[in-house]
Amino acid sequence: MAEAFDALQAGGVHVDTLRVRAFPFSAAVDRFIAEHETVFVVEQNRDAQLRMMLVNEQEIDPAKLEPILHYDGTPITARFIIEAIAERVRADNVEPIAKTPRKGLAA
Repeated sequence: MAEAFDALQAGGVHVDTLRVRAFPFSAAVDRFIAEHETVFVVEQNRDAQLRMMLVNEQEIDPAKLEPILHYDGTPITARFIIEAIAERVRADNVEPIAKTPRKGLAA
């Protein structure tokens, strides 16, 4: 995970991180989620158990928690995390279409 976040940062994508280490969740987890508009929940679990626990136990809006799920039986890689987060960040940062004059019309 650290390698993935370092690579994202080097590519111009800044992410804050928090490692959830225990349940019940500490107040630091609630603070972290409250301080961020979107939280990527990276987990090696098809059913997104951590995300569901956050929604159910902490009453977090599920729309705020973006799942990054890896469940094909292989260890999660930095490449997978980088691609999944970068793809979602790019989708949120849509560039406007440049207005170009049509042929034969004045701009």
